[in-house]
Amino acid sequence: MIVPMKKITLLCLDSERVAALEKLRGLGVMHVDLASRVESESVAVLSQAIADAAKARNILTTPRKTGKHPEENRTGKEVLKETLALVEAKARLEKRRDSLLRDIERLSRWGDFSPALVESIRRGGIFVYFCESYRDAYHALDVPEYAVRQIVNVFSGEVCFLLVSPRALDESAFPVVKLPEASLSELNVQLEKVRFEIHAMDSRLDVLAHSIRKLKEYIRELKVEYEFALNRDGMTASGSIAYIGGYVPVPAMPELTAAAHSAGWGLQIEDPDPDDRRVPTLIQKPKWMKIIDPLFDFIGIAPGYREPDVTIFFLIAFPIFFGMLIGDFAYGFLFFTTGILCKYLFRKNEAAQMPLNLLMMLSVFSMIWGLLTGSCLGLPRDILPRFLQGLDFLAEPAKSPAARALAERLHIDNPADLTNKYVQWFCFLLAALHLSSARIYKNILEFRNWRSFGNLGWASLIWGNFFTAVNLIVFPGTFPKYVGFALYGVGFVLIVATISGEAALNLPFAIVGSFVDVLSYIRLFAVGLSGLYVGTCFNNMGKMVMDALPGNLVVIGLAGMILVALAGHVLNILLGFMGVLVHAVRLNTLEFSNHIDMQWTGVNYRPFAENDKKKSDQQA
Repeated sequence: MIVPMKKITLLCLDSERVAALEKLRGLGVMHVDLASRVESESVAVLSQAIADAAKARNILTTPRKTGKHPEENRTGKEVLKETLALVEAKARLEKRRDSLLRDIERLSRWGDFSPALVESIRRGGIFVYFCESYRDAYHALDVPEYAVRQIVNVFSGEVCFLLVSPRALDESAFPVVKLPEASLSELNVQLEKVRFEIHAMDSRLDVLAHSIRKLKEYIRELKVEYEFALNRDGMTASGSIAYIGGYVPVPAMPELTAAAHSAGWGLQIEDPDPDDRRVPTLIQKPKWMKIIDPLFDFIGIAPGYREPDVTIFFLIAFPIFFGMLIGDFAYGFLFFTTGILCKYLFRKNEAAQMPLNLLMMLSVFSMIWGLLTGSCLGLPRDILPRFLQGLDFLAEPAKSPAARALAERLHIDNPADLTNKYVQWFCFLLAALHLSSARIYKNILEFRNWRSFGNLGWASLIWGNFFTAVNLIVFPGTFPKYVGFALYGVGFVLIVATISGEAALNLPFAIVGSFVDVLSYIRLFAVGLSGLYVGTCFNNMGKMVMDALPGNLVVIGLAGMILVALAGHVLNILLGFMGVLVHAVRLNTLEFSNHIDMQWTGVNYRPFAENDKKKSDQQA
């Protein structure tokens, strides 16, 4: 249930705005809605501090060398300051290292010599020039008779040579290059020193990484301070009065009004405007339904304030879709055991428990679907244990008496032709149930409006689409015409009787779209089947690797088979999760949501509160 909100404007003395905000934060009931963008020095400073702290956290949380370094007795602010100083100094050293490497690469063509000696020779009246050119250009150079040139090295088609002259030459007439002022050996010494300093800084960062907990605590403190400064500087002042706006859940209004009376605040209380899109959404749900919350958090969606709460529909449909898309008993068992292990390892991390519970629940549905269809690592059914071979009715209809009887009734000559047909039929059944439930629920929510009965017409039309899809794709020629015509007729009459305005012009497209929506659920079958074939193909590839080797290399062949099969199943699992994100989420957030007119444009209720209070509100 979406909790109703009140729009609040809180007024206090401008001189008491800090005290008022502290008390308001202690209440933890108001979702603050600032009237304009806040631009103040304190907010800018805190924003930059949070960005710097996040940068330091990312540096310290990257994979680093672990060692037995105890957490130092330092504050998070001190850890941040030293981390940023080290990173800045390290960046300068890395820049110096890269410059030295370039100089060493250039000088290595010339060998190790003393630039000071060359300079002393030049001061003695002998001019030495270092030149580089391509072979053709070297031979074409017009060198004065009194000058001598000497090749030092030929490198990748370039000639490194010296020009020695008792007189100064015009450098623009020759390919003179400027070399580093230090010798090659000196540059190597400098490089080793820089590398040692970089290594020392990395070692110090490794030590600081053990104080990451204090840095994270400091970041939380900065965010609390930032939020307070944002609201303080965002309050609008009018003379001696300051005010701030926001939204408060109706059940929390008595608490706010009591605090206002005791503190001497003024409150303007009103219902949000019907077109107000800034009203936050607070969903109140029983504890058992919160298991689906990590999914909403992951994909970052929330229903609008005036949109229906469809959590229960997500909770029912998404696990079924997950089970069909992954569709493998072994994968599901792997996920389930991983979830149990992680729950033990992260038993002290409360935030990790709900996502792990969701993973375990989804894993159970994958195992159930794998048991029903006899799918386990893409292995043939006949080599699996009996309890993993699945139902003949679904996995191998030719062996099922019930399937043969149904084939005879449907006038299908070969029962083997029913392979995968029942899964396809189930996909369309899910489509009809899922989409029609959206329409029926929408009708219930808008029951007082007589036009809402058009949703029942759409539900009837969807079931007509189900029979049509089954007749065209699954069991051709078995369409019960009288049922289909009745469903289409009732649906069309109800839709036409209740439709109005622009929707009437789009009716033909909407009818076609409803049929396409039903057809789109076949993706559950297609993606699940592709996963089965990918697993089977990699198993066969592994077997080919083993069969290709002679008998005396059976151990190597076995290892190769396992590696190929393992790599294939890891890839298949990744593709399966991608399919869940693309298809299972889409069917809920697009097809289903379109039929219940949901845009998912909501803003989550986030009260101005202490961290503990905010946490409890988010769990409500």
